[in-house]
Amino acid sequence: MTIFKVKYLKNLRVRTSTMEKLPVIEVSEENFVSVLPAIRDAISKASFVAIDCELSGLGQRKKINYPEIDFRYQYMAEVARKYAVVSLGLSCFTCKSVSNLKIENKEGGCGQVLSHDYLVQTFNFITLCSDDFTVECNSFKFLERHGFDFNKLYAKGLQYYKGCDKEKEENPNIRHVLSNILEHRKPVVVHNGLLDLVYLYQAFYAELPKKSETFAADLSDMFPCGVYDTKYIAEFHQSVPATYLEYLYTKMQLKNAHREVSEKWHVRVTFPPYPSNLANIDWYPYLQIHSYDAKNDDDGLEVCDTYAYHGWCSKGSECGNSHNINKIVKQLQPKAAKKSSSTGRKYSGPKTGSLVHIIQQAARKEEMENNKRTNEDLEPDRKKNKISSVRSGSMKNGNESCQEHNSDSKSSGINNQNSKNAGSHKAGYDAFMTGFIFASYVAEKGVLSTKNISYTADSLGLSEENNKMYLVGKNIPFLIRTSAYANMSTNHMSKIAKIRNDCTR
Repeated sequence: MTIFKVKYLKNLRVRTSTMEKLPVIEVSEENFVSVLPAIRDAISKASFVAIDCELSGLGQRKKINYPEIDFRYQYMAEVARKYAVVSLGLSCFTCKSVSNLKIENKEGGCGQVLSHDYLVQTFNFITLCSDDFTVECNSFKFLERHGFDFNKLYAKGLQYYKGCDKEKEENPNIRHVLSNILEHRKPVVVHNGLLDLVYLYQAFYAELPKKSETFAADLSDMFPCGVYDTKYIAEFHQSVPATYLEYLYTKMQLKNAHREVSEKWHVRVTFPPYPSNLANIDWYPYLQIHSYDAKNDDDGLEVCDTYAYHGWCSKGSECGNSHNINKIVKQLQPKAAKKSSSTGRKYSGPKTGSLVHIIQQAARKEEMENNKRTNEDLEPDRKKNKISSVRSGSMKNGNESCQEHNSDSKSSGINNQNSKNAGSHKAGYDAFMTGFIFASYVAEKGVLSTKNISYTADSLGLSEENNKMYLVGKNIPFLIRTSAYANMSTNHMSKIAKIRNDCTR
């Protein structure tokens, strides 16, 4: 093990304002060609990619949640042919190092760092289907409430067509992004993602097969390193009171922090050093749970139990109780997790790449003091607005009941600057949250010991979680696998052969 002395690194400067913002590159027709090389590079170097879709509609919820799986798939296929993907989120997680270090502190003792260190690049694609498609009024109202720019969609959306490839296609387009993921055989992570996969297949790959078994066989061949559903993992392999995306992400942030101070395997993330004023990049605060103070930031309301456990509330913004996710996660924390770790240290802020705990502490302490002074100045205004601004809407790309669809969709307010409020409803941000949940779960497993291996199910210790998609109302998952009773589709075999032949040229 390597021992780093903090005093040798005292000149390191921690830029908390940059570190605590997630950069998401917005990709449209305007900048697609110029950004495409960076997208391809991010995919090729990624250990895994996380994907999320925003849709123009979901159709009848009863049908896409039909008890019989074959009929459920057929209804999903109908929906994917009828509606469209209006935004695609892609977050590429590249494991830069697996750290097993000892760090000498100022008292002369040693602490241990056990971390998976990721470089994360996130993209939000604005996509416009050139085929006729149906729009659900409620879905578009939801997106509009949470800042989706429809003028940009119609003016600058990346145009695509559904189904199989057309002849004489020369110019690069959004369909090539999925092909690039398949070309490099990357593991794919989704949240409640069976419907995402159905839409991705129809929109950017080929015409969907008629049978669910054929679809499963195609997916198994498309993604040889596996597909992971964080909704399934949470429901069947973790003990958590709620499994909607926003809750899981915030919960895993806290859990990851506790594991860090307990000197257990945890995740640290960094981002490329984009200039803060660069065009087409939105900056999102993503660590709010660590600065949330139950005393100073409380909205004065009781937590809405329905929202807390399910991620949705039928009263929506009219609910008189709190939907504040930070408050919910803190209140649902087990008492043991609220106590200090056995080392006696308290967590003062997450490390996102720096090994210098003392420097990070000082920077975080200074920022928290500044925030506290700002909160005191804003206290009169806060009392006038007790209803939490964190509300979740009603559209998501999952396959749960109507309300459960809502719960796996992340939303918050948006301002008019490049810097966004916490978790503005963008597919890119949702993809990042999904990827972070998965990376944290991998670290918790503690099997990955070096970055120089492929992210296969065996190397991650995830054989039980691999290729299993969550199904609402079922105690079994949808299995992505080949079967003796189903062959791969002709459309898929033709398409994947073309992709892999191009790769070998």
